[in-house]
Amino acid sequence: MKKRNPFIQNAKKLKTAAFLFALVLAASVPSVQSYARPRHSPRQSTEARRTSRSRRTTSSQAAEDLMRDTAVQVQKAFDEQDLNSLSSLCNYPLTFIDRSGNSSQIKSRSAFRALDKKEIFTKEMQELVGSVNAAKVKAENSKTLKLGEEDGITLEKKNKNWKVTRIQMKGSQEKAGSDLVQTAEQFQRTFYYRDLETLAKQCTYPLKIYPGDGTILDISSPEKLMALGESKVFTDELLKQVDQTDASQLTEIDHKVQVGETRGFWMVLKDGQWKIDMIY
Repeated sequence: MKKRNPFIQNAKKLKTAAFLFALVLAASVPSVQSYARPRHSPRQSTEARRTSRSRRTTSSQAAEDLMRDTAVQVQKAFDEQDLNSLSSLCNYPLTFIDRSGNSSQIKSRSAFRALDKKEIFTKEMQELVGSVNAAKVKAENSKTLKLGEEDGITLEKKNKNWKVTRIQMKGSQEKAGSDLVQTAEQFQRTFYYRDLETLAKQCTYPLKIYPGDGTILDISSPEKLMALGESKVFTDELLKQVDQTDASQLTEIDHKVQVGETRGFWMVLKDGQWKIDMIY
């Protein structure tokens, strides 16, 4: 019998052992997809979300602080009647609505400073603006803030700053409506008693008078009105129609009211008060 080569036999045994070892090793290591990406741990994800929320909260708080700080500055300007400081807090053109309800656009800071302080810093407006708790004010839609209700100050967010965009004077608009009848009756009594001195105080100037003879008189002052004399101003037909007017039925049109028909006078709402600006 032919003998087997011991070297060849040992080599075959080693080859078989190596193959079996490779199989065992492959079974013990799980396969990993080549495109798989490691994921953040739940702890890292939660911390990231907390940081993001904290940044948003800080930014929102800073915006509210800036808004409320501006509101406090506006209140301080009204309290100190500081027209210069208030003008620096405004955005131009600025909408300004006076006590009579007339609206205008103030185009520049210098034009605003040219206004009469008494026109803006009225007692009613100081009380209205000052009564707002600036520490608790909230913006509407994060862009508009009101100090007051319909009357008062409106601030809007312009870029990153808050500016006054509208000033509506508190007013006499409601008061004037309720006082219309009472004032008209006072004027009727003035005409009834032919009281020229009182009438001179109830008119606004220049005053137009249509005597009924085709002429027009432009009266520039109370003194010139009194110089006309009672008979020139208080004609019989004028007194008759004024006396027959029912004050409770008067109608206001564009802040003006007619008392009488073919003869009478016109009342106008000026600076929150009713005045006579025409006698016809």
